[in-house]
Amino acid sequence: MYTVSQAEGLTGIPSTTLRAWERRYGIIAPRRTEGGYRLYDAAQIAMLREMAARVQGGMRPAQAAASLMDQQPPTRTRATSLDAGTPDLVAAAASLDPTALRETIDEAFGAERFEDVVTTWLLPQLRLLGEAWQSGRLTVAQEHFASAGLMAALAAAYRNASGQSRGPTVLVGLPAGARHQLAILAFATCLRRLGSNALYLGADLPTEDWAMTARGQRARAVVLGVYSPADAASATLVVKALADSAVPVWVGGASAAGVRGAAPLPDDLPEAAHQLNQVLLLRGLHPRASQVT
Repeated sequence: MYTVSQAEGLTGIPSTTLRAWERRYGIIAPRRTEGGYRLYDAAQIAMLREMAARVQGGMRPAQAAASLMDQQPPTRTRATSLDAGTPDLVAAAASLDPTALRETIDEAFGAERFEDVVTTWLLPQLRLLGEAWQSGRLTVAQEHFASAGLMAALAAAYRNASGQSRGPTVLVGLPAGARHQLAILAFATCLRRLGSNALYLGADLPTEDWAMTARGQRARAVVLGVYSPADAASATLVVKALADSAVPVWVGGASAAGVRGAAPLPDDLPEAAHQLNQVLLLRGLHPRASQVT
């Protein structure tokens, strides 16, 4: 049996691609150790080599996978996408093993488009992570360990979207006192991928800094994550501070309804980003506005 790193060396396929092919196309279903690590047998290594050869020969990965699966016995069990065998963030958090956590996150992020990962994996796993902490199954240290790994992955996705952001500046972040960054950073990344210059300002930003940055950057909108009543009170102060500059404020999160003077966004983060982007387009604040009829 071979580990992921050994399979990578034997096939020449990067580990992230190995996991993506497994998730997207179901060409292999490696065994798992008790710790959740993949183990590949010789037949699976051979199949991966053959798929790599077909892709290098000009076939699209989906075509190569389909042609390989057609050659397999009909009783073969095919792996599916994130709906089955979902990478378990809680287990990775409990392990306090950086390698296990990285592999879990890489597996999830490599399985689908970023927006689909946010909807089908990230948000559900964050809820499970919170429930595990509240029930005592995870310690604060374990929860923070997982959150740090996710933050790094989201920051990388945000950076990778920078080449797509030529639109209006939208300030995104958390008001004073708010610290839960994962969902709002995922939103900023979704918005950036749509072409807006979503400038992520992080957590616990003082009210006066929101107003000063909005003026300095000529922001066309501000988006705040609001996850508690205290967050709502802080966000309301931001709305008041921005009133003179006429910069509109949108809010999302569990306590968004408690913010006066701001427009609410849906809980679905990719949909929220899409809706805001459409508003910017329709108001003529986006370079692609001329394409809207």
